[in-house]
Amino acid sequence: MKGAGTITLAAGGLPVLAAWLVGLSGLPAAQRPITDVLAEVLAVLLLVLGWRFRRGRLVVAAVALALANLLVRGPLADAPTPAGLAALAILLPVTLAVLSLLPERPINRPLILACLAAVVAECWLIAAIGSGKPSISDGGMITNVSELLTSPDLARLVFLIAGAFIALAYAARHGTFEGSLLWVTAASALALLAWRGPHAATLALAAAQLVLLIGLVEDSYRLAYHDELTGLPGRRALEEALRTLNGDFVIAMVDVDHFKRFNDRHGHAAGDQALRMVAAELQNIGGGGRAYRYGGEEFAILFPGTTPIDANEPLEKVRSAIANRRFAIRSSDRPRKKPDPPRKPSRPPRLISVSVSIGFAGPSARTGDSNTVLRAADRALYRAKSNGRNRVVRYGARNA
Repeated sequence: MKGAGTITLAAGGLPVLAAWLVGLSGLPAAQRPITDVLAEVLAVLLLVLGWRFRRGRLVVAAVALALANLLVRGPLADAPTPAGLAALAILLPVTLAVLSLLPERPINRPLILACLAAVVAECWLIAAIGSGKPSISDGGMITNVSELLTSPDLARLVFLIAGAFIALAYAARHGTFEGSLLWVTAASALALLAWRGPHAATLALAAAQLVLLIGLVEDSYRLAYHDELTGLPGRRALEEALRTLNGDFVIAMVDVDHFKRFNDRHGHAAGDQALRMVAAELQNIGGGGRAYRYGGEEFAILFPGTTPIDANEPLEKVRSAIANRRFAIRSSDRPRKKPDPPRKPSRPPRLISVSVSIGFAGPSARTGDSNTVLRAADRALYRAKSNGRNRVVRYGARNA
């Protein structure tokens, strides 16, 4: 969704910057037992939240960071071999880049389970490389791999390529998770490429987990306060806005005329298309109004600091714009994927339109608080529909 991830992109750098500064200045010994396990504690929290919100990629990223933290506190802690540290610095960003390209799935799906298994296997390989003691059965494979991973330049190159892939994924999807992965990659590079010991590395990896948590909070906020279909703020956002009103204001209720009949005739996909079209027109309303998805085929428009007289003209304009706008319905024989070469449809697309009815009200002696005004606007909407639809009616006017 457009605009998703912007808060994470702006705020995600704060924990990474704090981890870098504390790592430079040195962490007090008394605080190390807490910070050393912080990445694992946050991973458990993210695992529970990822399961609850069906965010499998988030769980895989959290587990990968927690295992990386275990490695830097274990096999790579005292005297990490160049190959062990380089292996972690290569495999971790590759994992993050792959996650940015995958579709979102719940934890129990085969794709996510396979990713988790791959992360565990990577952890075992890095631990073996870091110890420098290949097993008898591996035939020296780990030693050979170690020799290929001793160059720190390779790890830097992999981080740069992974960061580029994640940035492209965010540009294509505008997803919050992809946005958080940009800072996660930066924190991981800070931990592994600028090695200052295990304690500084664990701080950076814990900061990476915090960025994932920030992204999940932003994503949850958008789900609660924004409507995914239309891109408008949702009903909860309207209720928050109503609590902050004072002075003059106007609330308008908008309903798509005969929407059930439209759905039955043209299908639910066409109904969704109609709702997006109506939302796009309402989003451009003048007079300082802001549109909200109220529920179903119903919308609300809030005009802070406006009187009903001033709100009437922009409401009439948006009603007229919706009624005069034509849009094409997808043909039933149109293929889901664009054919090569393109073929002409068997019949021209159907151009149809919808109309809306609008009722609005402002505070008065009888309608003072916002909830009462909202109910008055709803009554005016009912009168607009009773009087023939495709019209604007003000509560308290003679025709209302």
